[in-house]
Amino acid sequence: MDRSSLTLLLESGDDNIIMESLSHIDRISNLPEPILHHILSFLPFTQTVQTRVLSRTWKRAWHTFSVLKFDSDFFHQVFLEDSNDGSEAGKQKLREIFNYIKETLRIRHNEMIRLMNFSLFVPGDSLEICLPYIDQCIFYALGCNVKELSLELLGNPRFNLPEIILCSNSIEILTLAGLKLESPRSVKLSSLTKLFLMRVDATDLVLQSLLIGCPLIEYLSLQLCPGLKNLELSGLTKLNKFEVCDAEELQRLCIIAQNVQEVSIQGPLPFQCKFNLASCKFLKYLRFALTHIKDEWLCNQISKFPLLESLLIAGCDDLKSINISSRSLKLLEIYDCLRLVEVKIVAPSLSIFKYSGDVITFQLGAITFSKSHLLFQTENSSSEWYAEHFKLLAMFYSVSKVVILRSQEGENVIVPEDLRRIQPSPLGNVDHLDCTVEAFKWRFAIKSAVDGFLWISPHSRTLSIRLGYPPMSSLKLQFSYRRQAVYEGRIAQCCKSRPISCWWQCIEEVVIEYTYTGKAGNYAERHIFKGEDIWDKMDCLIDLQTQEILDWDF
Repeated sequence: MDRSSLTLLLESGDDNIIMESLSHIDRISNLPEPILHHILSFLPFTQTVQTRVLSRTWKRAWHTFSVLKFDSDFFHQVFLEDSNDGSEAGKQKLREIFNYIKETLRIRHNEMIRLMNFSLFVPGDSLEICLPYIDQCIFYALGCNVKELSLELLGNPRFNLPEIILCSNSIEILTLAGLKLESPRSVKLSSLTKLFLMRVDATDLVLQSLLIGCPLIEYLSLQLCPGLKNLELSGLTKLNKFEVCDAEELQRLCIIAQNVQEVSIQGPLPFQCKFNLASCKFLKYLRFALTHIKDEWLCNQISKFPLLESLLIAGCDDLKSINISSRSLKLLEIYDCLRLVEVKIVAPSLSIFKYSGDVITFQLGAITFSKSHLLFQTENSSSEWYAEHFKLLAMFYSVSKVVILRSQEGENVIVPEDLRRIQPSPLGNVDHLDCTVEAFKWRFAIKSAVDGFLWISPHSRTLSIRLGYPPMSSLKLQFSYRRQAVYEGRIAQCCKSRPISCWWQCIEEVVIEYTYTGKAGNYAERHIFKGEDIWDKMDCLIDLQTQEILDWDF
């Protein structure tokens, strides 16, 4: 029985069918227990739990399995929403589930089985029902020397964190969500290296008291944590990565930890929030999103990080001029800074540049990018806007080995016909055009899209279009032409005003490959069109105006 057969069998949900089907010789059951554990690690956790009914061998493998993820995914599958309606039947089902979790942990505790991972999720409005079980589950998990512990409560922070967690020598990774953290009497998390706090209500002093007891901490993440106002991180000699997100009360952030290599600051944050990162001399990765940073401050900060390799700036609407001077910077990303009017870059090592926003002024200096990702967009397009757009495309193609054109819904692909007659195509010598359309629904038929792309880059040999974000499907078109791109004394009638002929005048063959990759499986089709009616055949193939890309992963 292979893994796919095992999965289908477990999905039947009928224990009798499962037992009857496995009454024959089960070769997998003869495998060593560590290999059975490895197989279980690939299954969804609900199916991992079900394997206990397959045979005595599988039951034993389940009882010694060291990963117990009773997280939100588990509850969404076994505890239907209509059962969480506050009825007595729903409450009883919830008690049964938590009692099963408690017993599962108790058995492992009694048999002294070490846990690699234990995750516990408490559904919203059910804290009173689950409260008697939570402390017991944590006690047993800590008794199993759990290495990775996750405790998540849905809703506003009301549950005080059990202090027994803060004196564990075994926990290496700790995730807490939806909890209240009060001043601890003692913190001895001597093995902790990663701490993730989400929706945890804690003051500055409480957080600092917690971190003092974590001498080995390398990664600290704070998301949606109310109560933090004046946060100073100091004395954390091992701290390597820090991120803060949605700290709406934060007034000041100071990081005094010279070994930090990665900092991510994401809003919304108060307008007056100040940052001090000057001590992070070994910083390599820096990200600002939805923060109120100023032109001069950003320029000064960048100059203080001699090892900086990656910089991301997104949604920072107070910025008007970004001036980057760095000898070490390799990746620069600038997204949707609404007031931005110019970008100046002096970065000889810069390899990858990504930009999303309106057309602005770029001063790039002597730079050659290995790859550029570009999305130029505006709410009010005009002839002047398109002219500046085309100039920027031409400039970036001249300084980039690979350019990927991005679009939200294809809105910046179709160039108005009247503008085509007065504007030259911006990319006249590009063999391969690479594009990404990020929306799940595109507003244009494939004929219009191909026509738009091939006007931007006439006579490209290949055109690749990835659809969705992240991409789940793609179109690849390969073109063969029967005439030269540039005419000398013999120009087609429709192209008198253009130095390069319309692509459909010269097309001989087009090969279209469409692929789709999703949870439901993979799909691919291939078409070859020849002859005078290629245009009409292509138009009938795929109408992206009505096609939607769906995947249950989202």
